Amino acid sequence: MGSPEEPPLTSQQAESFLSTLRRSVEVVQELLQATAHQDERIRSLDAELDSARARIAFLERETTQLRERLSTGIAPISMQQIEDLIEEQNAFAHMFVTSDRLARARSPGEALQIAVEVMHNLVGAHRFGIWLRWDDVAPQMVAPPDPRYQIEPGRHRALLERALATGEISRDDGADDDAVPVALPLVLDGAAVGALVIDGLVPQVGTRMGRLQDDLSRFLIDRLPLTLCAAAQHVARGGDRAAWDLVRVHVAPVPAPAAEKTP
Repeated sequence: MGSPEEPPLTSQQAESFLSTLRRSVEVVQELLQATAHQDERIRSLDAELDSARARIAFLERETTQLRERLSTGIAPISMQQIEDLIEEQNAFAHMFVTSDRLARARSPGEALQIAVEVMHNLVGAHRFGIWLRWDDVAPQMVAPPDPRYQIEPGRHRALLERALATGEISRDDGADDDAVPVALPLVLDGAAVGALVIDGLVPQVGTRMGRLQDDLSRFLIDRLPLTLCAAAQHVARGGDRAAWDLVRVHVAPVPAPAAEKTP
């Protein structure tokens, strides 16, 4: 006997079947879309991981190179190098200010006043003296005018005389190159016409001359004689006397400070 024939689907059953089939297709499509989105995210994560691995590898190479440089003592830059660079820039800035102010001096007295301000405010000298000399007179201290900052009479006379005689910077025998006291000659046309003697520095600077103090002091002694001559000629309006003789007319020795009493 043959199997009985199944009754045909009603329209309602057919509609229900098609609805279920459509829903199944939508679910499959959603799954496929979700899978594709996940694949895209996975590819994106893989790319980020590759980028992160590359950055880590780069940092590891940089770290290795830095360690090698540090171990061999050739690091790209050190804190000391940075401090030296800053100090050098400060010295150049102060020399520029000093040069500009000296160029504006209109008399020898004004030039000496500028030199005193530079020594006080930029070099940080506490006690010092500026001596000038001419052929027929002994060296005369012409600055600073305030006795509180002048060197005591006769103090460091040997350093002064040595600087005037040799035209070279003079310190105590065996002293370091940054030691104070120091006598720095003022040279004009190859001859020492004076000297700057530094006896002490302010506490903020210390007991030794740093890069700034040394560079600025050397710059000042190099420029001051020419500035004095130019200022004297400006006052004299081009007189017939030699420039350095004109300076003598317009400067005077300062009163020597009284010697300090010892208990």
